[in-house]
This record gives sequence, C-alpha cells and structure tokens, in this order.
Amino acid sequence: MSLLEVILAIAVAGFVLAAAVSMLVTISTIWSERSERHFFVDHVDGVTEFLNATLSSAGVEIALNETSDSNTNSAPTDAGAGIQRPNLSISSSGAGATQTGTKVTNSNASGGLIRAADEPIGWARPPGYSDSKDPLLNFKLTTVPSLLVDLENAPLLSIDSFLYFDDSEGLSLLWYTTLQEDTDSINDLRRTLISSLVRSIQYIYWDERFEKWEEEAEPMEGDGDDQYILPRFIKLTFEYEGETQERTLTIPLPSKSALIY
Repeated sequence: MSLLEVILAIAVAGFVLAAAVSMLVTISTIWSERSERHFFVDHVDGVTEFLNATLSSAGVEIALNETSDSNTNSAPTDAGAGIQRPNLSISSSGAGATQTGTKVTNSNASGGLIRAADEPIGWARPPGYSDSKDPLLNFKLTTVPSLLVDLENAPLLSIDSFLYFDDSEGLSLLWYTTLQEDTDSINDLRRTLISSLVRSIQYIYWDERFEKWEEEAEPMEGDGDDQYILPRFIKLTFEYEGETQERTLTIPLPSKSALIY
C-alpha cells in the first residue's frame, strides 16, 4: 500500500469511530433525560397515592371494648395534647346544608370492631402554633405509614398529624404520637418531608350561590369567629426543571345517608 492509501484508510477509520462515539453519547443523553422525566412523574404519582391512602385511612380505629363504644357520642378532648381546634364547618356540595361545630361522633361498623369518625379530617392548630396563622388540615391515624419513623424506635400505635406546606421547603407532615409526653410546643412535633417539589397548594370549594368550583390559596372562613370550611378537594402543583404537574386529592367525607335507587 502506498502512503496515500494508508492516510486515506486512517481518515476513514477515524471518521467511523467519531460517528460511533457521537451516536453513543447521543443515546446516553436521551436515556438520561428520559429517566429524569420518568422520575418526576413517578415521584408525583407516588406522593399522590401516599396522600390519598393516608387521608382515606384517617379517623378509622379499632374499638377495644364496650366502654370505648359507650363514649362514641361525646366530643373528643384534646386538652392534654394542647391542640387548638377551631370550629369546623363542612359544606356539602349540592345539598345546600352546612354542618358546624367541633363535636365529633363515631359510628360503629363490622359488629363494633371498626369505629370510624364522622369527621375524620378537620382544621386545627398544632401545639404552640400561633393564633394569627391559619389552621392546618388535621387528622388522626391508627395505621401509621412506614414513612413515619420515631426517633426512639418506639412502636407507633397512633399519631396526630397536620399537613404543613412551606414555599421554600415543600409539603411536610407535622405529627406526634399519643405516647409522647411533651407536646406543649411546635418544636416537640416530628416533621417528615413528603415532597420538596410541591410549589403550591390550593383548596377547592363548591360555591352554592353561583354553583361553581372555587380555588383558594388559604382556608375559607365560615360565618362565625375562628370557623373554617372544609374543602372538598386539594390541588397540589409540582415543579421540576421547568416541568409542572398538577394532582387533585379528594377530602373523604363519610356519607350519613344511603343512596336510594
């Protein structure tokens, strides 16, 4: 082979190798971006599924004996926990009726073994929370999710939790156990981060006057002092590298009447 043929062969081989390397880098970049997009969507779906399951299991507990069943018509006392629970107003869409008050009654099912609260979710202020701030969505859990871990590795029999949102830190869960002794200050509560990608939270209400849905950034106040209306839905907005995803959560409200067909 002449010198010209050798140089030509080396040039062709270099061009082929450069094209192969460029194709490999392009495929790797596409796969990496695809994985990041799937990660964001999977994260949003996972947070939504976790919150839906948590809210659905709120207010359900096992009745241990007949004594606990005899007190189902009495209002719960949270004096020992230091919770500041405002008056609650639940607005039923389409029914034109509003239920007010802090009294919570329990209904028994399955032969008295399972007891579900009529109002499993409400507005309340955590211990030590400022009265000038809006209350948080409050619910009790007897089946504790595996995401919540106690610092002392003690068994979590039941917890009192609050859904907390911060613009800079995202969506968190403030909670404490019923076995916890010190609950006088908000610093005594545990804080578990649910998602740092939540950029906003909106409460969706049904306006009976104009018969349309309204989105509010803050809890809607009721007619009385320190009285708030429970929304029917919660809309969460997630954002990651310029991409936005929205998810809507339903606030479970047990029906007190059976459907008639």
